[in-house]
Amino acid sequence: MKEKVLVDVFRREMTEKVAQFFANDGEDVGYVNSNTINFPVLIGDIEKWVEVTVKVPKGTKDEEYEGYSRREDYSLKCAEKEAKAKANAEKKAKKIERDKKRREKKED
Repeated sequence: MKEKVLVDVFRREMTEKVAQFFANDGEDVGYVNSNTINFPVLIGDIEKWVEVTVKVPKGTKDEEYEGYSRREDYSLKCAEKEAKAKANAEKKAKKIERDKKRREKKED
């Protein structure tokens, strides 16, 4: 069998497993594409939809898909985002404190 056919069959099987997982959990699962399922959810009083897509990435023409590398890149990106948010929160806290002292000084 050709690789594309094997991957298509595998992706279909994985999509069925994911659909069955959510169906067993009581969700109203339906297919919206050959590799995509959806189901309705309530978030508080708001009705929304969850859509789950199963992909088997190929990579680029010159390189295979590097799953571990992608994980590491995402982890680093999240760590950078967290560090930036922490630095911004510290700057904001310092500014608030500085403004508070300035207002207290004006009131005197």
